[in-house]
Amino acid sequence: MSENAGEKVPVSPKASGSEHSTDVKVSTHSSGTEVLPEPKKLSNKELKELKKKEKSAKRAAAKAAAGDNGITGGNTSAGSQNIKHDDHQKNKLQTSSNIKKQLNQTKIKEFKKVPPLFSHLETREQRILATTPQLANIVHPSILSLTLKYSTYNIVGSTPRCRAMLLAFKQVISSYDTPEGTTLSRNLTSHLSHQIEYLKTSRPLSATMGNAIRWLKQEISLISIDVSDKDAKKELCDKIDQFIREKLELAHDLIISNCSVHIQNNSTILTYGNSEVLSKIFEYCHSKENKKFRVIIVDSRPLFEGKKLAKKLCSSGIKCQYVLINALSSILNDVDYIMLGAHAVLSNGRLYSRVGTALIAMSATSRNIPVLVCCESIKFTDKVQLDSVTLNELADGDDLVKIDKKPIKKLGFALDQFLKEKSLEEEKEKLKIQKNSNNNNNNNGSKKITKEQEGEMNFLTKTEPLANWKEISNLNILNIMYDLTPPEYIKKIITEVGSLPPSSVPVILREYKST
Repeated sequence: MSENAGEKVPVSPKASGSEHSTDVKVSTHSSGTEVLPEPKKLSNKELKELKKKEKSAKRAAAKAAAGDNGITGGNTSAGSQNIKHDDHQKNKLQTSSNIKKQLNQTKIKEFKKVPPLFSHLETREQRILATTPQLANIVHPSILSLTLKYSTYNIVGSTPRCRAMLLAFKQVISSYDTPEGTTLSRNLTSHLSHQIEYLKTSRPLSATMGNAIRWLKQEISLISIDVSDKDAKKELCDKIDQFIREKLELAHDLIISNCSVHIQNNSTILTYGNSEVLSKIFEYCHSKENKKFRVIIVDSRPLFEGKKLAKKLCSSGIKCQYVLINALSSILNDVDYIMLGAHAVLSNGRLYSRVGTALIAMSATSRNIPVLVCCESIKFTDKVQLDSVTLNELADGDDLVKIDKKPIKKLGFALDQFLKEKSLEEEKEKLKIQKNSNNNNNNNGSKKITKEQEGEMNFLTKTEPLANWKEISNLNILNIMYDLTPPEYIKKIITEVGSLPPSSVPVILREYKST
């Protein structure tokens, strides 16, 4: 036994794990040194209380540092200051993004009124909000200008929109530079996807545009890695030109030759709106085949696309008659054929076209007038749709409200009397509203007129129809772009592969996919 039993031995801070030196009693025996039992460990409850105290102390120190504006910041470390600065920036970004979201939501609620049945359809404002703001920085200028033309309806129609999109893609591909560490066949597809995503903010993609985009992405994926970027871009631009020539221009020539048989001398053809292929058919039959026929152009608001077709045919010397769709029943008696364009043809044989097409096809079928649809096979799609509510394009309701008022130089007697009586009625109505409002103010001086009552008063007093329709809570204006025509109302569909019934659309789709 050693005599040094019970001697105190100093232990270094590293060994003990504390900041100050501690004394530990050791007893020396023959077998070695033996450490005495340590003090009792803290319970879980006590540990939680200690942690709470430490957190509160840290918060108080942080508040004191922030209150002193950096005077006491010298005592804190540089790392803690950076963490505080990063947290402050994160909070700033979160608050700004929340404010933007709230503003955008209030804008949509205030200015966009959509009927409940069509509330699932996106408006243009909702499509813009769905895209990221950084997307506009990487969009090509040609795509920006094309988006503006789409949104203002300067380019209308499935085929013209597809052609303009492919020509814009040519400019995007020509100015594209492959980043380092990637290949053109992989990175160009994602680059085009950003352009397409921004293009969707103006209007949804048509079936023709969707088919063209799928074809172009497939062609990009087939480019070999060994080919240089310059040769690959030139090859893609040549393929786009070939696609436009084969699927659009040559297809029109074949449709014209297949459809011109149905136009005879002294026949009357009715068409709706404006179609590029139909205008070419009428001009070909008039100029090349010297046929004399009459074309009735039915049109509707708000785009009045038929005006463009009427102007073009009249300049070519074709006899035309321009009517609105509300006069349809009075002009069908002398019609021999009805020729319609198409936005898309679904795989179940239904025609997806400008709203009003189904009405014309149904009216013609009830009078045993054959309905012919002229369209390219690129407009065929695999989609199946049974109504025009599930999927459609929702335009702005203000387009239906705005009316171009042109002054009438010479008035007839009956019209003059009608306008005078109408103005007298409006003045009487204004006086009644003013008297009622004055009586209400006198009887209930403390009560204020609500916004809805004020909107109804403005609605009644305004001479322009539906001037303040947004201020009336129970009034919604629906402006859908397309409707669906059942295959029973269509006699045949004339394409570049020939004339076929609506039930043969899946066959053309299968052949199109195989090639």
